[in-house]
Amino acid sequence: MQKGESVISVAVAAAVLLAFLVVQRRWQLVSLKEMASSAGEFILTTTGLRGEAPEIAGYAKVKTFRLGPYRAGLYRASPAPLLFAPGRFVIYDRANKPVFKLETLEGSKEPWTTLYDFAGRNGLSAPGGRTRPAYTRSLAGTPEADIIIGQYSGGEQCCTTATVVELGTDSVKVLGSLSGLDGLPFEGLDVRKVDKDPAWELVAHRSYRTLCGLPADAPDVLAVFDYVNGQYTDQTSKHADYLQTLLRQNLQKWSRPRERSLQLLQTVAVSFAVLGSREEGKRFFAMNLPSVLPALRERGVNPNACIEDMEGLVARLPSVIP
Repeated sequence: MQKGESVISVAVAAAVLLAFLVVQRRWQLVSLKEMASSAGEFILTTTGLRGEAPEIAGYAKVKTFRLGPYRAGLYRASPAPLLFAPGRFVIYDRANKPVFKLETLEGSKEPWTTLYDFAGRNGLSAPGGRTRPAYTRSLAGTPEADIIIGQYSGGEQCCTTATVVELGTDSVKVLGSLSGLDGLPFEGLDVRKVDKDPAWELVAHRSYRTLCGLPADAPDVLAVFDYVNGQYTDQTSKHADYLQTLLRQNLQKWSRPRERSLQLLQTVAVSFAVLGSREEGKRFFAMNLPSVLPALRERGVNPNACIEDMEGLVARLPSVIP
């Protein structure tokens, strides 16, 4: 190769690298509010096969989801590093035009982003199951179909963000986002009918770790999200009856010695607090702590420090009943 040709090759390589960095930067700037509006600016490298999501340069297609008139593709940067890599979740219309996009983080071996399977168990499809996945449902009680995207953030005992997206006839839009959910998708999310309202409620589970134990021992603090005024928002204060029912169930579990655990004890204590009975929660915890002293000793925890930390948590948790 001549010297001039070498210089030209270096210049071309530099230009390609610069273009790649510009595209990466553009993706990083996209926010939830900008997803649908900026979708028309997204440039694909191929048209893709019929029924399949298109390919994206520099990314491997991990999975394609069929969503009625839409389809979605989950992508992971290729080649992927040893642990995790940037990813993209894109929804396309019938013409393979992107109408929604979301930055993700994916494990190098397993995807960390998935869709809630309403035909599965706890939102996940059964491995090798014969039931066809059902990724869409009218959650909001409207004629439009909705999906829930679960994004795991990585790390031990970390969390998930769930984003509800409406697949309208002419547009795709975000109906709400729940962050800080426990574990992998969808360990920290229940989709259920809490009341007689036509919309489905989303029950978020969040852990608040204390000095009393390991992350697995943390109390389970619930929040109920309802569809109100076109968005899923935290409406826990409207569902005190539901929380009281759960508290009664947990108290019944505690009455059976074989079911007692540090996690259940902390959960009952914070449940009292959320329902406005903070002092009762503190008393219940202190009086029943002897039942789990072996677990505290095993972890080298000072019982007094445990009680003090739990009292601080009970005092600062918001209450649904003043």
